[in-house]
Amino acid sequence: MKRFKEKTVIVTGADSDIGRETALRFAREGANCIIVGLNNEILEYIYKDLPQDHTWINTGNHLTVTSDINDPTQTAKLIEYVLEKYKHIDVMINIDTAIGIHESVVPELIKTKGNIVNVSTLTDIPADWSIDAYKTQQQSLTEATKKLALENVPNDVRINAVAAGLVTKDNSANPFIEHALLGKAATPFDVTAAVMFLASDDAAMITGINLPVDGGVSTFSN
Repeated sequence: MKRFKEKTVIVTGADSDIGRETALRFAREGANCIIVGLNNEILEYIYKDLPQDHTWINTGNHLTVTSDINDPTQTAKLIEYVLEKYKHIDVMINIDTAIGIHESVVPELIKTKGNIVNVSTLTDIPADWSIDAYKTQQQSLTEATKKLALENVPNDVRINAVAAGLVTKDNSANPFIEHALLGKAATPFDVTAAVMFLASDDAAMITGINLPVDGGVSTFSN
């Protein structure tokens, strides 16, 4: 069973490894994917791998949009563009973009009782990285997620987050791995699994959470 059959899913920050994996998995589960990012060449590369429903009268059931999601004007144009083609929006996945709900998105999610998943990741470990700084960052994400979720409870729009920590296939020694109880970093596949769950009806009773996918780093205590 395809959990997102005929659902319209916008993936921002799609021109990334996590963005690619997210778009692929949503598309394989039946979604119409709108992949959004700043690098058009990468978006087109990802688009070519997305499974297409060739039974449609029009050409393809996915879109690529080069846009800065943190610019309200561009976001409004994006939403307008998506509605022209699909008529509705069901899910918005924000990967490493500003935490927040754009005014132009929420009214459409209210109509579909949709949801938003914000994803925060580390692409590398800065020289001044520390477990305390990481926990502070995650606490900030948790508080922001709860605030947004509470504001949208009356709208039947669920808001959740995924704190991905360090995402890499390189598990050589570094401060992050040293604090990971599972002894390794998350991969894009690991992160996307959590995103798919929170965005699906399987998580219909979940809102306002920040789900760590970091190998247990967030539970580490000195």
